[in-house]
Amino acid sequence: MKKLNFGFLILVFSLSQFAFSQQKIKITVTDNKTKEFLYGANIQWLHSAIGATTNEYGIADIDKPDSLPNYIVITYVGYQTDTFLVSNLTDVNIQLGPEIQLGEVKIKGKRQTNFISSINPIKTEKIEAGELKKAACCNLSESFQTNASADVNYSDAVTGAKEIRLLGLSGIYVQNLLEGIPVMRGVTTTFGLDNIPAPWMKSIAVSKGVPSVKNSYEGISGSLNIEFKSSFNDSTKLFFDLFGNQNGRVETNLLLNHKINPKLGTMLMANGAFMPLKQDMNHDGFLDQPVLKQYNLLNRWNYHADKVEGQYMIKVLSENRVAGQTSLHHHQNDSLPLYDININTKRVEAFAKTGYIFSEENSLGTQFSGVYHQQQSNFGSKDFNTKQGSFTGTVLYQTTVKNDNHLLVGGANFIYDKIDEQLDSLKFNRNDIVPGIFAEYTFKWNNKITIVTGVRGDYHSRAGFQFNPRIHAKFSLTDKTTLRIAAGSGFRAPNILTENQSLLASSRNIIFKDYPTKEVAWNYGISLTQKFNLFNREGNLSVDFFRTDFLKQAVIDIDNADGKATISNLHGKSYSNSLLVEFNFEALKGLDVKMAYRLEDVRTTYHGELLQKPLQALNKGLIALSYKTPNQQWQFDVNTSINGKRRLPNSFEGDAGKRYSPHYVLLNAQILKYFKHAELFAGCENITNYRQKSPILGVPNTSYFDTYQVYAPIMGATVYGGFRIFIN
Repeated sequence: MKKLNFGFLILVFSLSQFAFSQQKIKITVTDNKTKEFLYGANIQWLHSAIGATTNEYGIADIDKPDSLPNYIVITYVGYQTDTFLVSNLTDVNIQLGPEIQLGEVKIKGKRQTNFISSINPIKTEKIEAGELKKAACCNLSESFQTNASADVNYSDAVTGAKEIRLLGLSGIYVQNLLEGIPVMRGVTTTFGLDNIPAPWMKSIAVSKGVPSVKNSYEGISGSLNIEFKSSFNDSTKLFFDLFGNQNGRVETNLLLNHKINPKLGTMLMANGAFMPLKQDMNHDGFLDQPVLKQYNLLNRWNYHADKVEGQYMIKVLSENRVAGQTSLHHHQNDSLPLYDININTKRVEAFAKTGYIFSEENSLGTQFSGVYHQQQSNFGSKDFNTKQGSFTGTVLYQTTVKNDNHLLVGGANFIYDKIDEQLDSLKFNRNDIVPGIFAEYTFKWNNKITIVTGVRGDYHSRAGFQFNPRIHAKFSLTDKTTLRIAAGSGFRAPNILTENQSLLASSRNIIFKDYPTKEVAWNYGISLTQKFNLFNREGNLSVDFFRTDFLKQAVIDIDNADGKATISNLHGKSYSNSLLVEFNFEALKGLDVKMAYRLEDVRTTYHGELLQKPLQALNKGLIALSYKTPNQQWQFDVNTSINGKRRLPNSFEGDAGKRYSPHYVLLNAQILKYFKHAELFAGCENITNYRQKSPILGVPNTSYFDTYQVYAPIMGATVYGGFRIFIN
C-alpha cells in the first residue's frame, strides 16, 4: 500500500510540474442588471480550443493563450453571447445582458433551473428557485418532486415528520449545509426539513457520494447545501406569497431586501405555516395530518468589500404540532383516553462567515455558528423532552502553489454538542466535543482533469479518533463527455432516541442491546454525463452508480415478531447499491422532458439475517414534463413517479412473514401564470387519488399498535393554489 501511495504521489508531482508553466487569467461574469454571479457560463478564446466554465461565484480561471491581446467569447444560456478583448494578465470583470433586442425582434435564450454542475469534481445537481416553482413547494421537504436522486418520505402516519433519502440511505447520513455551515444536526433532524421555507432559498445543491473534507466530518451518502437569498444574489426588494389547499393548509412569506450601499445589504424574511383543520378522510379515527402552527423569522446581513467579505444571519423558530386520535373507532374501552401527540419546538440559531483576501493566491475564512433547540412532547402516555446547545467553528486557509492549477486548503474545525434527552424516566445526557483538522489539495490539468484529494482527522469524545481520506476526480473526455469517480470514508455519532422519534408512536418496547457510539462507512462512486444535440436541441444523459459499505452501524431492528424495537451495533454486513439513469431533453421548443430510473438495493443484517431494508423501494421511475409558452407567460408542469414495492417489517406476531407493499403511481400537475410583478399558480397533487390502506396498525394502549409502516400517501387528491407578488 505504501508503494502504491508513493507511486501516486510521483505521478501527481510529475503532472504538476507540467502544469506549473501555464498561466491563468481570472474572469468574473455577472448579470448586468442584477449583478448576480452567473454560474456555468462558458468562456473560450476566439479560434481556440482553450476554455473554462464559471463556478458558483461567477469566476473562471482560463489558461493564457499563445499571445495577447486576444479575444474571449462568453456564452450563457438565456443571455446574449459577447466578445471581449483581453490585453494583459490582469483580472477581467464581464457583465452579460439577458437578451438581445433588435428593433421589434427579440432573441431570447433559455436558462436552466435544474442542471448538473460541469465544473465540480463531485457529482452535484443544482436546483434553482425556478425549479421549485414547478410543484407545490412550500418548504425544503417538498423541493425534490422533480429530482431523481433524492427522495423525501414520511417517517410515520401521524406526526408529519419527513426524512430525505439519498443513495437509499436515511437522511442522517447526509451532510446538511446552509451556505457551507452544518445545519439540521442532532435533535432537529426529525422535523428540520419542514422548517426551511422554499421562497427563502436561492438554490439547493445535491451532491452524491462522500463530500469535501472542509465542512465537517459528517456526510457518508452525500451532501445538501442550501443557499438563501441575499441582497447580493437577489434583486427583488419586496416579495410576498400566499399558498392554500383544500385541506386547510395555509403558508405565507414576506421578504424585504435592502441594499444599503454597494458593499452592504440586509434582508428580512418572515414565514407562517398553518394547518388548523382536523381531518380524518380515511375514517380510521386518527388525524390524517397534524394540526400545525409554525413561525419562522430570519435576518441576514451581507458585506462585500475588495478584501473582506462577510455574511451574518440569525433565525428563530416556534412550532407546535398536535396529532393523534379524533374519536374511538378502534373499539377501545370507553374509559381509555384518546391517544394524542403534542410536539412543541423552540429554536434559535445564528451564523457568521467572514473571508479575508490577502492576494489573488491567498485567503483566510472563518465560519462560526450556534444553535439552541428545545422540544417538549408527548406520544400518548410517553413523555419525550430534549434540548440541544451546539457550537461549530471552522478556520480555513486557501493558497495556490505557483499557479491556479494547484490549490491547497487547510484548516481546523471544532464542534460542541450538548444534548439532553429524556424518555419518561430514561435519560441520555451527552457532551460531544469534536476538534478536527483537515487538508485538501486540488490539481487541474488543461481543463481536462481535476483531482481533489483530502484527509481529515477528528477526535470525538464518544467515538474516539477517526481518520477519513477522500478523493474525487473529474475527467473531461470530450467537450460533451464527463467522467467522475469518488471514494472515501466518513463517520457519525448517532442520537438514537431523537433520530427515531417515530418509534415512540407505537406500542413497541425499545430495548438497548448495545449503546452504539459511532457509525463508519466507505462510499465509492462513478458517474458519466453525456451532453448531445438532437434536432438542433440540447439534451443530456447521466448514469451513476454508488456503493456504501458500513463497517460500524447503529441497527434499529423492528423485524422480530415480538413487537420490540431492538437497538444494537451491526453484527454482519450492511450496504447500499444505488444506480441512476437520467435523460433530459427539450423535445419541442419550450417543452422539457425528464425521464429517470433508479435502482436502490439496501440491505442490513437483522438478528443474524441479511435482509432488504424495510420500507425502501427497490425500483423507482420519474417522468417530468415542463412546457413554457413562447410568450413566456404560461407554464405547465406534470410530474409522474412510479414507485416499486417495498418490504414491510415483521413487527408483530400477527403480521409476521414476507410482506410487500404494492406498486403505485403518483401524478401531480400545475399551471403557472406570469405577470410583470406577480405570479398565479394552481395545481393538484396525487391526481390518481392513491392512498395507503390501513397506515395505522392495531389499537393504542394495547400490545399491537404501530404507525411506522408508511409507504404511500395518506391524503388523497389535493387541489391547491396561490400567488406571488414581487417588486424589483
